[in-house]
Amino acid sequence: MGKATEHLAEHLGEGIGGLLNATFGNAAELIIAIMALREGHIMVVKASITGSIIGNVLLVFGLACFAEIQQTSF
Repeated sequence: MGKATEHLAEHLGEGIGGLLNATFGNAAELIIAIMALREGHIMVVKASITGSIIGNVLLVFGLACFAEIQQTSF
């Protein structure tokens, strides 16, 4: 999925590529959530979504801190 969105980004531009990557980046989690909901595993879906949100927040925060450190060192 990642390679496909990168290939599309080369042809469609960075803006559309970023949007596609954000949309399809969590496709596996979405599929698992749908299957778990069909089986009635609501707590599994809640935990999966919570973990995904926390992971994304930590990644963005870490990258922002790293970028700030890199910017101030010059």
